[in-house]
Amino acid sequence: MIFVVVSTGHFDPLIEACNRLSHKYEFLGQVGSSTVKPEFPFFLTASHEKIEECMRQADLIVSHGGAGMTAMINKLKKPSVIVPKQQRYGEANDLQVELAQKWAELGMGVLCLDVDDLEYAIGKAKNTKFNFPEFASLGKHIISEMGLVAPAQATPLRRTSR
Repeated sequence: MIFVVVSTGHFDPLIEACNRLSHKYEFLGQVGSSTVKPEFPFFLTASHEKIEECMRQADLIVSHGGAGMTAMINKLKKPSVIVPKQQRYGEANDLQVELAQKWAELGMGVLCLDVDDLEYAIGKAKNTKFNFPEFASLGKHIISEMGLVAPAQATPLRRTSR
């Protein structure tokens, strides 16, 4: 099963592209506020836990290029095709493109900049061994640099002497 996820926003061109391919692939979609209602099973929105469970069950994830979804894909180490939302698809900006390009450069997924290339990207993803590098925790680094002690359960952070 291929899980298609667009978050709470809309991404009609991606849902339409998946719809055109639904005779070849088994899709489950989280379509957010998209106006397109696909022929394959879908839901509008769901809890973080439900989205994560759908990702766990999927063989492949097709996602927009948002930081939250890519972080979850990385956490689960799932094969993916990242299709960033773009101005040409009615978005206000192209902010997701840079993250999606970096995702592909690191070997964490397949970049698909054009929804018309989705079938090719899915085929490529199904035949790719992905790389999921470990990233240092920025939060822990900042805590250390600021001389703060990590909290024990509910204890607030406190500055240590330097």
